[in-house]
Amino acid sequence: MSIPELSYSLANYFGKELQLDEDKTDILRYGFEVIIGESIKIIAIFIIAFLFGLMPYALVSFLTVGTYRLFSGGYHSKTYGRCFINSMVLFLGMGKLTQLLLPYFKPQMPLLLGFVVIIFVWSLWIAFKWAPAETPNKPLSQAEKVKQKKLSFIWVLFWFAVTCYFSFGYPLEKTGFIILGTLIAHIFQIFSLTPLGFKVMSLLDTLTEIIIIKMNNKRRENHV
Repeated sequence: MSIPELSYSLANYFGKELQLDEDKTDILRYGFEVIIGESIKIIAIFIIAFLFGLMPYALVSFLTVGTYRLFSGGYHSKTYGRCFINSMVLFLGMGKLTQLLLPYFKPQMPLLLGFVVIIFVWSLWIAFKWAPAETPNKPLSQAEKVKQKKLSFIWVLFWFAVTCYFSFGYPLEKTGFIILGTLIAHIFQIFSLTPLGFKVMSLLDTLTEIIIIKMNNKRRENHV
């Protein structure tokens, strides 16, 4: 049974039990679809991250991108399958990049502070100019836009404070993976809010669609 089918069945069951009308049942169906889909995706990401020794790195990337994305928005894949694959590639990829670069991540404090401040100022500018980033299937009202922009600014300030705390409150040998991981993830998320970032994510989505189509065609050929 697919996720939409399972969500439809659950929504119909609870809709009848709670005597909900068609519109409320449909809202319930959408809620089940989001919860089930996101849960499967998150569990799969961390199982694979654990198996490949990427758990702490993937966790930092996920927390950084996931929390900021709640307020800043960003590109959404057109189908759940593409979203699932793209999320796996991006979070595990950022985790692997952090793992590979970590042995070389030994900046002096003035250099580290300067880099963090540059990213902080850049992200404030992008939040001011493009947050929240909308997609056609998730339009926002003007009031929602204002609220999300304010929350984006607050989150960036919070991120800056936490990153500085880990950078200067503990030895870099202990917190280096957190600092490097959150820098990589934060740079990715703020870039994804820009028009160029949307184009890059759209290209990745298209490439994923091509891969899925080829895999499905190959599967059909093998069954013939």
